[in-house]
This record gives sequence, C-alpha cells and structure tokens, in this order.
Amino acid sequence: MKMKNVILLFLIIVTSACTKDQSESEDQPATALSSSPALSIEEAKTYVESKRLSDSSGINNLKIDWSTARANGKRWVIPLEGQPVYQNYKQGYRELSIIRNPENQKIYARILEVVPEAIYLQQHQKSTPETFTGRVFEYDLNYRLKGGRLYSGGKQVGNIKQLTESEILKNGSKGIGHNNTFNNAQGKVMRLMATQSCHWVQDSYVDANGDLTIHSTQICFTSFYDSYGGSGGGGYDGVGGDYPGRGTGGGAGGQTGSSAPPAPSNLPGEYNNVVNPKKMMDCFSQITSPNAAFVVRVYVVEPQPGTSFNVGANSFGHVAISLTKSAGNSTITQTIGFYPTGTGLDKLSSKSQILNNGYLEYNMSSTYFVSAESFQNVIDYISNPPTDYHFTDFNCTAFVYNAGKAGGISLPDPTTQIGLSGPGGAGLAMTPAGMASALREQKLNNPNLDINESGGQMAASKGECK
Repeated sequence: MKMKNVILLFLIIVTSACTKDQSESEDQPATALSSSPALSIEEAKTYVESKRLSDSSGINNLKIDWSTARANGKRWVIPLEGQPVYQNYKQGYRELSIIRNPENQKIYARILEVVPEAIYLQQHQKSTPETFTGRVFEYDLNYRLKGGRLYSGGKQVGNIKQLTESEILKNGSKGIGHNNTFNNAQGKVMRLMATQSCHWVQDSYVDANGDLTIHSTQICFTSFYDSYGGSGGGGYDGVGGDYPGRGTGGGAGGQTGSSAPPAPSNLPGEYNNVVNPKKMMDCFSQITSPNAAFVVRVYVVEPQPGTSFNVGANSFGHVAISLTKSAGNSTITQTIGFYPTGTGLDKLSSKSQILNNGYLEYNMSSTYFVSAESFQNVIDYISNPPTDYHFTDFNCTAFVYNAGKAGGISLPDPTTQIGLSGPGGAGLAMTPAGMASALREQKLNNPNLDINESGGQMAASKGECK
C-alpha cells in the first residue's frame, strides 16, 4: 500500500471569550452561514461534477448519490459510504458538504469525516448537535486534509491545521509518545503526539488511499473557543445529525452513518461468584487474639497495552482489595472486587455487586500493615458497599480507594484523564490504569514501599461465614 506522510497539528486556541474568524480564503470554507445566499442543488451538482473533470484523484473515487442530498441550513449535504476507524472501532460517518462563501459568492465543497468520541457515544448511544463530542476532519475534493475541529458538548474547543516544518522540529524535542490509532474512511493514518510542555494526546489515522498523516493535539488554553459565535454543531459541520435512511450499524462495508456505540470492555473476574460482603467480613471475628496482625492488599489488573479506556477487549482493567487477619497458626483472607450487575451497555451504569476475586491474575500489588482500628474501618466500609456502579463516577478503583481512605491507608490518587482531550472534553475518573501509574510513581519516590510490580495470583478467599 502506497504511503505518504502529512504532518498536522490540533491547535487549541487560547481565548477567554467566544470569537469568530472573519478571514476566508480559497482553501477555507465559509462559516458565516446565516448570510450565505441560497445555493440550488443544480449549482451544487454542477460545481462538484466540474471538479471531477479537473481532478485526477479524490472525488473521482467517491460514489456520490445525489438522490440522497438534503439541504442543511445554507448548505447541501450528501452522505458518503465508508467510516473512519478510531480506537480500533469503526465509528462515525463521512459526508460531502457544499456551501457558497458569502464573502466572494464562490462555491466550496468539503468532505467531512465526523468521528464521535467513544465514551461519549457509549454514554449517549446517539450523537446530536447539542451534545456532540468528537473530531471533525475536513478534506478538499482531492482528499487533502485542510483542517478540522474538535468538539465537546456541542461546543467547538479546538482546531486542526497543518504543522509547519519548524513546528515539527520544535515539538519533536519535547518527548513524543504513542497512544491511539485513527483510520479515516480513506485509510489515512493519523498520529497525535505527546509532549511535556502542554498537554498532548497521541493518535493515528489512515485513509482508504493509504496516505499517512501525522497530527497532534496541544491544549494550552483555559476556556472555550467558538468560531461560530453560537451553540456549536450547527455551522459548516452540522455534526451529530442523522440522515433519513442512513444506516447505524457498526461500520459494515458500504454502510454510511453513525456507528453503534462500542461495547464496554470485559472486566477481569466479572464471571466470578457473587458474595455477600458482610458475611465475608464477618469471618474475621473468628480470630479473637488481641495480638493479631492485620494486612490490607490492593491488587491491580492493568488494561491491555495500546487499548483505549473501555473500548474493546481488556481495555478497562480491575482493582481488587484483599484483607488478611492472622494470629498464631490461624489466618483468614478475603479478596473481593466491586462490579456492575448490568451487561452490555447497561454495564456502564447499574446496581453494584461484590464478587470473589480469589486466584485472579494481577499485574501489580501494594501491601499495607495496619492497626486493628484501621482494619475494622475497612471491614465496615466493605460490609456496606455503595449500591450503585458507574464506569467513570464510581467503579472498582473508586471502591478500593475509598475503602482504603476509610481505614486511613495512604493509597495514591488513581484519578486520570479519559476521553477526548481538551477543556470540557477531557473526563477524569479513577481507573485501574490510573492506580497502576500512581503506585509506580509512589515506588519511584519511595523504593522502600511494599509495592510488587512482578504480578502474580491474588490470594484465595475463605468465603462467607454464617
């Protein structure tokens, strides 16, 4: 497959108020739609067909069904076959958008690839202009990337533009790392890079023509930027809407339209036995010695490297907690985890349950020797766990962190960024990956801590006691 490199930058604009870019050029589409003269379908079709005659690639390779064209404000929109692939999942759609520039009355056409953020799609299950969170890539009719926009909650929070050679050299010295891959409907691979100066997120994108494009998202601002001066989602992009007759499957060949939400990740140990936490904790009363020793362990099952949070198999991970009480020859251990009761998309938010995590494989663990009072406080917390589970607001990691907090155990904060990068777009959640990262940082700062990075098998549980 022939590959060519194009370097791009997601530039997040610094501003404290909504602004509107008044400049338009031959290479940029008009955004002031409200003042644009009417554009007839005949004019739109004539313009696009004239480009077919003059261009040797791009538009000539696209199937345009004019019978599906519809007016959207002051523009004409035609859905196109093909779907981008982001986070290893086909999602979003692409469309041909044709508009007249109100400044010079010229007609412009762009191919838009609309890619909703996976977590947003899971939570909303269908994108709308008012809530759209994701990326919109904008191509000319030769399928050259001209730019694009970054959205969060229906508001534009960033722009995409080409990266100059000097910017490439400057950013290249700031520690670039890899994160996600992104394939557009033409097969173009895009990469976001990560640096230490501002917050950067790395990604990749390959279009169907086999062209490789590299871009990066830099976040260096503290407030929203809205180039339309409105509520977002209703300008040139018109993101989030559904066309009549558009398919909504997961990206089957030849199908257009928004994909179904990616299925939530499997959870390690999710098919283990359900246990009654209070009956599990009651077992510790069987050891009555005043000289008993008390140990609390935190186990982390990390998500598979290279996955995106909660998108695809083994992309979530798990955090479990284990309590051990010993006196003489008597030892009781209980190892449990906090899980949802729901399945499928209901797994994201449902009632909670406690499962036995004995013998589960783990990647990291941290051991804490505690007092009888601290141990009892942890027991009390686990005996009456929160009744609700939410994959970002209160999950297995949050449960273990709060159990440790109840016992006065200095667990590191496992909060990490998830989802779309950018103010208002980047979500924060306590995650297994965040716990693993926080423990590694603790170990680095204090090598004497009892933190095991070699992995192993979680301690077996005694089970319930009546």
